[in-house]
Amino acid sequence: MKFISFEEIGSTNEYVRRNLKLKEFEVVVAKKQTNDRVKRGNVWISNEGGALFSFWLHDRYELQEKIEIFSCYIVFEIIKEYIKESSKKNSEDEIENLKFKWPNDIYYKDEKISSVFCEKIRDKIIIGIRINVNNDIDKINNKATSLSKILNQKYPIEDIIEKIMLTFQKKKECLEKEWEKILLALNSNNFLKNRKIKIEKNGKYLEKEYRFSRVNRAGKLLIIGKGDKEETKCNTLNFILIKN
Repeated sequence: MKFISFEEIGSTNEYVRRNLKLKEFEVVVAKKQTNDRVKRGNVWISNEGGALFSFWLHDRYELQEKIEIFSCYIVFEIIKEYIKESSKKNSEDEIENLKFKWPNDIYYKDEKISSVFCEKIRDKIIIGIRINVNNDIDKINNKATSLSKILNQKYPIEDIIEKIMLTFQKKKECLEKEWEKILLALNSNNFLKNRKIKIEKNGKYLEKEYRFSRVNRAGKLLIIGKGDKEETKCNTLNFILIKN
């Protein structure tokens, strides 16, 4: 596995986008990023200590609709492994706090620990993965956490990246076969489970309240409105949580 490493870069995704001559699964890694944008134009603040990496793969099977969720699942499983290994006595309680937030984030309790984002360029899908590992979270904000903060120890970042990449390549080959299992895991551990949301339409949040129902086979979020009998597909990434 080849790593292309930078002390500092604007964005590993941008580097891959400009260098599609890189081989499939060559990993671009940075210690620090200065211009990293994720979903909805949000900035991922990338101070040193995080796993910040990108790569591309061929979209041989029209994977784009599923690949972001699949990538998130791989990261979720690897983080879960580290929690299991480091907190054996209370591992089940700790793992219960690890959640998948549709479509591309992983949370621990109410704090973000990882984000995954994908973009398609012709017949290639670029995948960017960001994980807070040894970051000084206090310098970021109070809505984030890191693996070292949760488990009170530092981790070799390259080992985490390598483990994710090896698992990704292995499981990608049986994505379709394992898809129901992946959805079950992520629906069972969904950050939005039992939470009320309001969705955005035409730049405004609707007054009607919705609840998370499930992520369907196409990777879309299904919600059910207050007073509704049937679930409906959520066609926007913009929604806000309502405190119960």
